[in-house]
Amino acid sequence: MRYILIFLMLFASNEVSAFSMPPSKSIDSVVVALDRALLAKDSISLKRLFDDNMTYGHSNGWIQTKSDVVNDLFNGKITYKQIAVTEKDIKVSGRYAVVRMKADVDVTVSNTPVHVRLNILQVWRWKHRHYVLIARQSVKI
Repeated sequence: MRYILIFLMLFASNEVSAFSMPPSKSIDSVVVALDRALLAKDSISLKRLFDDNMTYGHSNGWIQTKSDVVNDLFNGKITYKQIAVTEKDIKVSGRYAVVRMKADVDVTVSNTPVHVRLNILQVWRWKHRHYVLIARQSVKI
């Protein structure tokens, strides 16, 4: 009985430590996954990547929620054609990651093609064993 109790305690402590802190290498792949999901209009991936209380700020001043972004992609108000990241800097601190990028973005907004060069700031949080985007803001360069 004592061995079972010791085994359970060791297993439980390993499970807690394995899932409490994010793997530092995974944030880059999540950032790439977000770009791919935006380009593909993949609402399932976007809903998984976005925190329920996320704010998504555009360079034109729009501030969108999780449902706004997904709905606007689905109904064609916004269509991402290309997201070419030219610079990326990632800082991880505990359960949070801050990503700064420069990107050339081709997008169609209300059937009008637009090309913008952006500085983008993303804030990610480690939640339920994966990163979720809690805030994003871009400005034109």
